[in-house]
Amino acid sequence: MMINFTLILLFNVIFIFSSGKFVSSSCIYKAVGERVAIRLDIGELQEENDLVWTYNISRVYSKRRSIVKKIRDFNVDHYGSLILENIQKNQSGKYEGEVHDKDGKLIKKTTHQLCVQEPVPEPTVMFECVENGVNLSCSPLNSSEVSVSWTKNGEKSDTTRAALHVSSSELTPGDTFSCTLRNMISNKTATDVQPKCSDTGPHATNANEDSKKEENSNNKNINDGVSEKKLLFGLDFWWMLVILTGGASFLLVLFIICLVCVCRCCRRNKRKAKEEAEFRLAFLMPGAQYDYTDQPDVQYMQKTDAQRPSKSLRPLPPLPSSRGPPAPQ
Repeated sequence: MMINFTLILLFNVIFIFSSGKFVSSSCIYKAVGERVAIRLDIGELQEENDLVWTYNISRVYSKRRSIVKKIRDFNVDHYGSLILENIQKNQSGKYEGEVHDKDGKLIKKTTHQLCVQEPVPEPTVMFECVENGVNLSCSPLNSSEVSVSWTKNGEKSDTTRAALHVSSSELTPGDTFSCTLRNMISNKTATDVQPKCSDTGPHATNANEDSKKEENSNNKNINDGVSEKKLLFGLDFWWMLVILTGGASFLLVLFIICLVCVCRCCRRNKRKAKEEAEFRLAFLMPGAQYDYTDQPDVQYMQKTDAQRPSKSLRPLPPLPSSRGPPAPQ
């Protein structure tokens, strides 16, 4: 019975090779968003060749002579390879291609299994202190296609589970642990953590968060020390110095402008007061009114002065009487 089965299998293999119907099956692993070319491997496709591509038994591309029919966004290059742009996880599956000559004879048939995966996420190591040791876990592990591996002090461990238990006898101070998530297209390793357990009881701690907190506290202390040295009134010393210098310069310029304005106003007021005084003095001086008219006739002035009696020749006014004022003359 076994011999007959072997002969039948050998006969089928010989028949496949002799008729040119070689079938190849392999899984093509690609990441989400990549460009995929499922090859036909027959050289350049001839014009008289007929080509058919199927995806999970459904026909997605067909070419018969010059008539081309396609479904979805599948394209074919001049070698007959099926091209898929921006591949997604739902496009994983079985792809089959067949090429026939102009007489309908099968030239080539190929089968490929496409496996589309997402890159693994960034892993995080968490530990929990228990009575007899420490429990470590690697997360997130959200897919069965992702494998886990552990390292202790840089040496790979045989554990492939997401959880790892280390007994107290195996744990020594200073031991570091890390995990790696891996699939067929990517792998990422978590930061090394050093479990530190207190005597107060079991507790769970995110190692990465602890390291970040410790780093942040160190940075804060450094920043505080720098701030004490270089801060003035809550601002950087140099910026505060620039602000104070600029403000003082602005106030100085403003003071100079105000002083110049005050001086000009005082000069203007003095000049105006002086002009008013000169004007009043000129108006009150005898003969000042003749400054605005023509000069009088000299001969007329001399004649008038000659006809006017002198003060010494004029009669004196009568003395007042006790009886009353003198009778008018």
